[in-house]
Amino acid sequence: MKKAIYGAVLLGSSLLLSACSSGPSEDDVKALLEAQMNQVSTMLGEIGGENMSGMLKVDIHAVTIHSCEEERTKVFRCDVDVDATRPIAGRSVQRSEVLMAKSKDGWVPAQ
Repeated sequence: MKKAIYGAVLLGSSLLLSACSSGPSEDDVKALLEAQMNQVSTMLGEIGGENMSGMLKVDIHAVTIHSCEEERTKVFRCDVDVDATRPIAGRSVQRSEVLMAKSKDGWVPAQ
């Protein structure tokens, strides 16, 4: 009986610890990619006007994480599928690698 309780406590604490150091969620990756696309759209709007930024807008529908490894402290390299609609190419799913860092303000692009 004591072994069962000890095992349950050990399992619970290891799950808590792994949750504390976990990488970004699919929503985190999607939000970061959308923020980057919005920055590009804003820059294009400043250069070519609102029509230009609207014509080249990328809509991200979903992100699926296949793997996410901590490369160094609070920096994760994630292998993801991005389901997006791109100008001219239309909607497709593409595999991509995303490097993200956990900061006090949330997830940011890492180098």
